[in-house]
Amino acid sequence: TTRGGFSSLSEQEMKEWDAPLAALAQKSRGDLRQLMYAFFNFLHRRTDFYIIRADETTSSDSSSRSIGFKEGEAEQLLLAAFRQFPLVKIPATKAPLPPQAALDKTTPSSSTTSPRSAPIVVQSTTDVRKKRSDEEDINASMSHVRLTEEGKQIPVGNGGCTTRYQWTQTIDETSVVAKLPEGTKGKDLQVTIRPAFLSVRLKDAMTSGIANSTIILEGDLHERIRPEESTWTVEGCALLLTLDKVKKTWWATVLAGDDEIDTQLVDSTRKIGEYDESTQGALRKIMFDQSQQRLGLPTSDQILGDHPPPLPPEVEYIDSKTLDEYKGARVKQPADSKLDTDDETS
Repeated sequence: TTRGGFSSLSEQEMKEWDAPLAALAQKSRGDLRQLMYAFFNFLHRRTDFYIIRADETTSSDSSSRSIGFKEGEAEQLLLAAFRQFPLVKIPATKAPLPPQAALDKTTPSSSTTSPRSAPIVVQSTTDVRKKRSDEEDINASMSHVRLTEEGKQIPVGNGGCTTRYQWTQTIDETSVVAKLPEGTKGKDLQVTIRPAFLSVRLKDAMTSGIANSTIILEGDLHERIRPEESTWTVEGCALLLTLDKVKKTWWATVLAGDDEIDTQLVDSTRKIGEYDESTQGALRKIMFDQSQQRLGLPTSDQILGDHPPPLPPEVEYIDSKTLDEYKGARVKQPADSKLDTDDETS
């Protein structure tokens, strides 16, 4: 075990460390407790971090002096490592005003009103509450977003979140969930899905309850899609979009210009059931052969070569040499042999 002060790593060394550490963080699925448990479990099993060495003044064994720590020394080392980096505080948000206070703030008093002053729009209590509810929903959806050092979102469900929608993805398709005004039906929406463009608008904003804001989603797509294979539906107060990808690749965002995720942290593993039957068979064969090789047992090809499976009655195996001879005999057959056969049968 190395003791003493901590040495800083170069930028290149940090990049080399980032890859395995990011893989471990991804494996823990965002639960740092699992990551830390696995790390300290490793220290306990494979290092002397948890070993308390004997007192050097009483121990005559020189080898024991280089193994383990003095009691409390390991904890001090851990705390010193933690304090190397500054804590980042999230600024406190102002508490929202109650409905009546919000109205008092927006309603002009008689002493400040003059004939020349511009008309002031006074919001109703319902409008104020609705606006605050929308802002709270946006803040709640963005509160769980975590960012990398480059400012990109750490993917959740291989997707991300914006103030307008949340999204997830597989290698084949992208799913988008966007909030709709309460009471919105499918017939109230005008949805345009093109290979490289997406637009979702309210046909009548006033009827739907949000004036001056008819656009739900609109913009150029990050990658091209198949419109004929893409679908949309309304569930409750949410719009659900499923976009079928043309190129089987991981998207950094849905609409160009929106917040991006770090695609290097995407979980690119696929379940074997997601492949077609022929690919599943090939993958299972590879997995079986690898398992057999680790155990020192014959592979599937070796098993089939030594002991072929039984064939139905009146069917026999033909090796390549016999098959070539049979094909050669068919080629050399006289062209009028069929005619002679017909004459004999007639």
